Amino acid sequence: MVYQVKVGSQVRKAMTRLPIKARARILAAFRKLAEEPRPVGCQPVKMALKGTYRLRVSNYRVIYTVRDDERLVIVARVIKRGEHTYKGLG
Repeated sequence: MVYQVKVGSQVRKAMTRLPIKARARILAAFRKLAEEPRPVGCQPVKMALKGTYRLRVSNYRVIYTVRDDERLVIVARVIKRGEHTYKGLG
């Protein structure tokens, strides 16, 4: 079952500021999310809506929502892990 991965303009903009190696790893993670939206290592985000997950990619976190009925993965944020990583998700 293949899912469509949607990446918003803010995420694209944030991706341009990342180092090339990190960007390549994150893009590879996006492709894997299309095949398996809940891969080994993903965690539900406790303070966000149901269906929101985080995936660790090196020092970065990919925060996304899965909509199984639409077979859609929406990437909400790609950010370096820090104290502001999960603010504003709830």
